Amino acid sequence: MKKNDVETGATYVAKVSGKLARVRVQRENPHGGWDAVNVDTGRQVRIKSAQRLRFEAASPKRAKAIAAADQENARLRDERERSPDAMTASERAMAESTAATVTASDEVEAAPDAGDPDVCATVGCGRPAALTYLGRPRCQECYEDDVADGDETSETPNHEESDMAKAKKTTKKSAAKTTKAPKAAKQPKAPKPKAAKPAGEVKPKRVSALDAAAEVLKKAGKPMRSQEMIAAMAEQGLWTSPGGKTPHATLYAAILREIGAKGGEARFRKTDRGQFEYAG
Repeated sequence: MKKNDVETGATYVAKVSGKLARVRVQRENPHGGWDAVNVDTGRQVRIKSAQRLRFEAASPKRAKAIAAADQENARLRDERERSPDAMTASERAMAESTAATVTASDEVEAAPDAGDPDVCATVGCGRPAALTYLGRPRCQECYEDDVADGDETSETPNHEESDMAKAKKTTKKSAAKTTKAPKAAKQPKAPKPKAAKPAGEVKPKRVSALDAAAEVLKKAGKPMRSQEMIAAMAEQGLWTSPGGKTPHATLYAAILREIGAKGGEARFRKTDRGQFEYAG
């Protein structure tokens, strides 16, 4: 069915929990689809899409035909009671035709439930059965619809059934855990013995470039540039560059930082542009 064909308050045939049942649409669901009630069980169900509704349980067209036939039969019955011989041949033919139409319509709707193994058991189908599904004959189209539908339209389960299902799952999980073999405990790894340092061995403290520069200026007793200090430090074996491209620039910046931080207590004094002497 299409969405525009669904009417609130109407009763339709839909698949509920794997079975076809009559549901009455109550209202539209704010999340899509409709809220309905199972006419047979009284439980609330949710119809997610119009395609889940197979057809209307009692179509308006057939309902009007049945009502018109009932009225005509009542009128003819009154006529027969008043004067059985007064019915004309046309009236008799009309009464017989109306009764045959209603009977045939009832037989068509009841055909799927008649138990014929060669006819599809889906309500309102009537096509030849191609296979047996869930113990009932089905045609190929209805079988594919049932398999594709799955459990999209299902009744809201009560709390007792939900609790029982949860208890069964918990029991199965606990049983599965007990059957598993326990894992062997991991043995702690033995710590690796550390090599003992020979007693009395002390590594000499490395002289920094700034300390070496102060020592060079103190021995020189005159102002020097940073390049000259780097060369003198290397010649005297006080300090050598670890591979830097501009060690003199690094030394120059370090001397300026010490002068700015310590002021009069600094070991260096700037005498000219790019030249420093030992401040003592």
